[in-house]
Amino acid sequence: MLSGKWHDRLASLNLGLWLMAGVMVLLAVGSFVGGGEGSSINDLPLLVWLKETPITAAWWLWLTIALLALLALNTILCSIDSLRRKYQKGNLLLLIAPQIMHLGFLFIALAHLFSAWGGFKQSMVVREGSVIGFPEGAQVQVVRLQAVFSPKGFPTDYSGELREVTAVGEVQTISPNHPFFLHGFGIYLKEVQLYPEPAALIEIHWEPGAPWALAGALLFTVGNVVLLAVRRGK
Repeated sequence: MLSGKWHDRLASLNLGLWLMAGVMVLLAVGSFVGGGEGSSINDLPLLVWLKETPITAAWWLWLTIALLALLALNTILCSIDSLRRKYQKGNLLLLIAPQIMHLGFLFIALAHLFSAWGGFKQSMVVREGSVIGFPEGAQVQVVRLQAVFSPKGFPTDYSGELREVTAVGEVQTISPNHPFFLHGFGIYLKEVQLYPEPAALIEIHWEPGAPWALAGALLFTVGNVVLLAVRRGK
């Protein structure tokens, strides 16, 4: 059990604000010092990248994770204290709305943890006719690759057609903003070139935390809307 002094400090709103400020500062620092080994951070699950990257290049991210862990603890303790002190006092919606927002934040943090631990990312170059294999035996074939270029030779649009290799597989069109999902795996089209032969750079993602992130975002939005509606109605 935490002593009263330490409990009050960890549940403090001021501590939460300082922790959020610290996270933003560290992320800003990381955007400038993340060169070299840090350039692969978007190509690997977070915990895999941390395991493979020297502490001298990843110190800012380790500190960020530590602050986020403290922020999650601060959020939980703050919610418990708020419910304990305001129970049976005032508007019920005004009481629970901030706690719904807190729960949404915790779900989002949990989602990132799940994806950082069990996520999957891989980049590959494919050509028309290439077959991509997935766990449990599923396969996807690249049927066609297309690109549109400006008169100066710059790409203005590109897309691809994929087909699941099954008896009822239908051709699906993908583009940079419209990935193809198969059994939870997302196939993202990053670039297409037509010469000397049609080829594309694709990324395959598996994000086990995605449902938790969606639930957290919905809870956070609902809590915000309810809180604004209640306070505006006063």
